[in-house]
Amino acid sequence: MVWSKGWRLVKIHQTYSVEEAARNQGVAKGTVRLWLKNGLPALNERRPCLILGGDLADFLKSRKKPKQTCKPEECFCFKCRAPREAAFGEAEFIPITQTNGQLIALCGQCTTLMHKRVSLAALQLLEGIRLITIKQAPDRIGIIRPTRLNDN
Repeated sequence: MVWSKGWRLVKIHQTYSVEEAARNQGVAKGTVRLWLKNGLPALNERRPCLILGGDLADFLKSRKKPKQTCKPEECFCFKCRAPREAAFGEAEFIPITQTNGQLIALCGQCTTLMHKRVSLAALQLLEGIRLITIKQAPDRIGIIRPTRLNDN
């Protein structure tokens, strides 16, 4: 799969040839021609065909997948590539700072570990998770004096 650099690099008041649009997006010329077949508007009256920058930016924006957001009781599973609820409704909370910590749970579908940063205030709002085990934060390692080999 070819990934373009994004619509933010397109100057909307400029026209692009197929080669210029490909160079701007970091894709092959054939990919831009495929975009033209799939609905990217172009000025085809003359050769080379020109693509308006505004049309190219709009086309690239429309191809962008919508952002997936997790509900408060869900974590994002990277194996399933989707928000999932915790297996058995259980999770573990490890405090990181005074105000937030990390929620660790198993995916309900594939049993992969999932991690989510959660504030302590939002911890009570997690209705979908029945059992939350709160672990104590690990102690910080203090200053340890190095031992000397010649000390008797």
